[in-house]
Amino acid sequence: MQPGNFFVLGFDGTHEPAPVAHIAQTRGLAGVILFDRNIVDRSQLQLLDEWLQTLATRSELVICIDQEGGRFQRLKPPHFSAYPPAREIDCGSAEQVAAAMGAELAALGITLDLAPVLDVDSNPANPIIGERSFSSDPAQVSSIGRRFVVAMQAQGVLTCGKHFPGHGDTDEDSHLTLPLVAHDRARLDRVELLPFRELIEARLLHVLMPAHVVYPALDDKLPATYSASVLQQLLRQQLGFEGVVITDDMGMAGALSFGELPEACIEAFAAGCDLLLVCDHHEQHELVIARFGEALAASPALQARAAQSQERIEALARKRRQGCSASASG
Repeated sequence: MQPGNFFVLGFDGTHEPAPVAHIAQTRGLAGVILFDRNIVDRSQLQLLDEWLQTLATRSELVICIDQEGGRFQRLKPPHFSAYPPAREIDCGSAEQVAAAMGAELAALGITLDLAPVLDVDSNPANPIIGERSFSSDPAQVSSIGRRFVVAMQAQGVLTCGKHFPGHGDTDEDSHLTLPLVAHDRARLDRVELLPFRELIEARLLHVLMPAHVVYPALDDKLPATYSASVLQQLLRQQLGFEGVVITDDMGMAGALSFGELPEACIEAFAAGCDLLLVCDHHEQHELVIARFGEALAASPALQARAAQSQERIEALARKRRQGCSASASG
């Protein structure tokens, strides 16, 4: 079991990244994430993604991107289409926007869109969600999100609901610090959790991203990324999610509040994350994966977790190949 098979890495440059290729060949690799720094135009990106797939140590590499719309899209005009922010998408336009976006992503070789945001826009002072949310009404977020997910996955591109269990009512940015949502469980059930719960119950979500946010009603010490109470008890046992959990960037300040990057990745995986996303800190990639491998070799409990994650990741690849529009949460 290669330790790199649980990592999704960012990289620099617009051509074949030698450090990523080395990691894939020596330690395995689950996937990569694309940013503006990796993209020139359509033909360059198609060639890059085709080359990246040659690094796959299993059936296919996860090639993911944050393509939400508005200011939060990595593929930008004039070489790519412009899409409205989530705030301007409603039930009448969600399917059309997501289908067009999914078709464009699929043609470029991208397999996973880290969207839609299922956070409820309930705090006007929120510095990071805002227009990325479909609505301040949880039922509307659920309804629009459902249409978005179905339409994009019909194009053969997997979607990812984020940021579980809800980043909408924070007044801080988890890229810069560790936010806290102090609502009780009843409020979380009624507002923050409703879109996630309804899409999970409808068996539409294949991938989900937890937030680097603390929810004292769920875990009074740890942010969701590191919390077995959130990821195992709530998400897996109570809500019945069977798909893949991918972290938000483990280099964000909210993630590093509980340790250095190598240890943070180990702790997030132990808590229940399946894929570890490391967008930057390129000079640490080898070290992080090596430390993860050492921890894995030394811990039967981590080995059991890795076996579960590997099954979920392989099932995810099968779903995409078979047509991810089929309704399933696992």
